[in-house]
Amino acid sequence: MRFLIYNEKAQLVLVKARDCLDSDKLRFACWCSKLKLKHGVTNSAEIPSASSVVFPRKLDSRVRVDVPRPKKSRSRKDKEDEEEILVIKGIELDRNKFVKFDVFINDEDDPVSRPDNTEFASSFVNVPQKRSDGKRKSTVLRIAITELLEDLDADDDDSVIVTLVPRAGIDDVTIGGIEIQFAS
Repeated sequence: MRFLIYNEKAQLVLVKARDCLDSDKLRFACWCSKLKLKHGVTNSAEIPSASSVVFPRKLDSRVRVDVPRPKKSRSRKDKEDEEEILVIKGIELDRNKFVKFDVFINDEDDPVSRPDNTEFASSFVNVPQKRSDGKRKSTVLRIAITELLEDLDADDDDSVIVTLVPRAGIDDVTIGGIEIQFAS
C-alpha cells in the first residue's frame, strides 16, 4: 500500500505501509522520547504532608505534597465497588485567562522523584470565557487514581506524593487543598 501525505514542510511525500514500521525510514523521531518531566529530582524527605502545607496556596511554582490515603490494601472487589479519587479542591482563577497545570503522582517509597517512577495523572485546563464581568471562578479537579496506584505498586502505601506543575497562566491561580476520597 502507498500513501501520499504532507510532511512538516508541507511537501507531498510517498509513504509505503512497510515504511511505517521503521521510524528511520520515515525520518521521524517520536516526540514522546524527547519529553522530560519538568518537576525535577527531589528527595522525598523534603516533601511536606498535606496537613502541614498551608492551603489555600498560590500556584506560582511547583507544589509537592504527601497526601494520606484513607484506605490501603483494598481487595479487588473493593476496587471495583469504589474508585479512589484524587481531589484538588478550591481551584480559584480568572475565568477569562488560559490556565494549565499538570498533576503527577509518585509512590511514597521512592526516595527520589524521576520520570521512570512518576505517573502522569492528568492536566487541568481552563479555556478563557470572554466575559466582561471579569469574575473569578472556583472549581474542583477530580482524578480517578485506582489503576494508576496499581501501576506504581503503591496500593499498600499510607500516602502518595502529588506534584502540581504549572504550565501556563498560573500567575493568579490558587489551590484550596488536595485530598483523596472514594466514589462508588
